[in-house]
Amino acid sequence: MSIGSLGQVKSVSQINAEIRHLLDSEFRFVRVRGEISTVRKPFSGHTYFILKDHQSQLPAVLFKNQRRWLAGELKEGQQVVCDGRISVYEPRGQYQLIVDTIDFDGTGQLRILFDQLKQKLKEEGLFDQEHKVALPPEINHVVVVTSPTGAAVHDFISVCTSRRAALSIQILPVRVQGQGAADEICRAIETAHSLSPDVIVLCRGGGSIEDLWSYNEEIVARTIYEATIPLVTGIGHETDFTIADFCADLRCATPTAAAELITTDPLAYEEKTAYYFSRLLRSITLVLDAYEVRLNRMADMLSTFDKAFSHHTFAVEHLFTKLHNSMAMTIEQKRSHFSNLHSLLLHLAPDTAIIRHQDRLTFLSKRLLEKTDQFVQARQARLEQSAAVLDTLSPLKTLARGYGIVSKKLPTSNGSGNIITSTSQVAESEEVEVKLHKGAMDCCVVRKKT
Repeated sequence: MSIGSLGQVKSVSQINAEIRHLLDSEFRFVRVRGEISTVRKPFSGHTYFILKDHQSQLPAVLFKNQRRWLAGELKEGQQVVCDGRISVYEPRGQYQLIVDTIDFDGTGQLRILFDQLKQKLKEEGLFDQEHKVALPPEINHVVVVTSPTGAAVHDFISVCTSRRAALSIQILPVRVQGQGAADEICRAIETAHSLSPDVIVLCRGGGSIEDLWSYNEEIVARTIYEATIPLVTGIGHETDFTIADFCADLRCATPTAAAELITTDPLAYEEKTAYYFSRLLRSITLVLDAYEVRLNRMADMLSTFDKAFSHHTFAVEHLFTKLHNSMAMTIEQKRSHFSNLHSLLLHLAPDTAIIRHQDRLTFLSKRLLEKTDQFVQARQARLEQSAAVLDTLSPLKTLARGYGIVSKKLPTSNGSGNIITSTSQVAESEEVEVKLHKGAMDCCVVRKKT
């Protein structure tokens, strides 16, 4: 195929001009709905931003003379409807939406997802401070999970090198944005645990919310929460916050700040030591000067002490003597009063009364025993005397001398009858009973004698 058959050869400027003419004629008025991202406001006064949805992005510009018609300020994540035209910025060959008016259409979808996940994880306790692990006092081994080609890793290493930090730094390369980046970050964190570092650093450079979305994935948040080694994040810029930052043990604003946190600057330590030493030396000097002034003043006062206080010394000695005598007299009076109280207390004390009553009880018990023995002996003597009298008068004594007791033998239940003292009380042939000293006899009256 010859060059001539390809048509006229055009310059880049001509092609861009023709494309611009074509777009200006075909897209003179369009309405585009999307989410605002990456808002920039340079010194020119124009506002540059990205209009996006879940699949595509469209660069847009709002010139400064059109900003006065806005109902509010443009912010990241706002959902808007833009009226304008599509044109080409010829110097860069970039097409863009030139915005005339903007209707605000609510919060961006990504921002909604971010807030929903943040609230969910917060309620589950993934952001709780008590779960976070403190950094060790001495850090010698660091594992950095980041892109090997990004500016973040170079900034991190540069800070460590400039501070002459004696660190062992291992880089675990991952994709920091795009599909599959979140899974790679999770696997890298798990791999970092097998390397047993002192600290794990998760960092990347700044970007839009879409660029940082891998660090807003729930799988990354839960992996960070389950980490047992202290994990520090340095993601984006000062104003960039991700879900990973809330789950991390410590959040730094940038990769550079993360490097400064975990490294020690020897020069800074030397300067700080010199500063504190100078402050300490100055403080000691001031204190010593103050004490010297006070000592000099006290020496002057002591040199005139005898003269200034001789009269007062005599008065103090006189008052001391009076006080001593008064106290001695008071002490003696109190001692005498105490002795009297002590004697009275001993007299009225319960233990003294108890001893006194115990002695009286012992005496009365002894008297009771003596009186009881005398009473028993007297009663026993009377009993023996009465027994002797009864023995003397007892019918048994008479029976023992050969006498007997004759009684009628009547048919009674006990077999005894009336005592017979006269022959007139019985008849001949009548049976009678004779009771002897030992035993008894049944007899029959043969005849009576008078």
